[in-house]
Amino acid sequence: MESVNVKTAVTLICLGFILVAVSLPLYLGKIKMNYLYGFRIRKAFESEKNWYLINQYGAKAMMAWSVVLVIVGIACLYIESQWVLVVANICFLSILIPIMQTVWYAKKI
Repeated sequence: MESVNVKTAVTLICLGFILVAVSLPLYLGKIKMNYLYGFRIRKAFESEKNWYLINQYGAKAMMAWSVVLVIVGIACLYIESQWVLVVANICFLSILIPIMQTVWYAKKI
């Protein structure tokens, strides 16, 4: 097992757990409307109801995609090193996808 595999795996796994930790308070509705933490899009600031709906949806999506990051991180320990960086770069889309999903959800409400 090469060093790049281990480093990439640790990075993806840690990132996945950090995203879950950051998303969990939003999912549980513990974060009041603010300009620093949460999905800060115009629609979320229209009402408290929107704030909690949008942030709960976004946090749920972010946590789901974080699980993908952790699984891929573990898989990086077992794939050939020539593919690890390709897989890792593609995985960073798993951060953008839940953001886009949340914006689309916000447009529906």
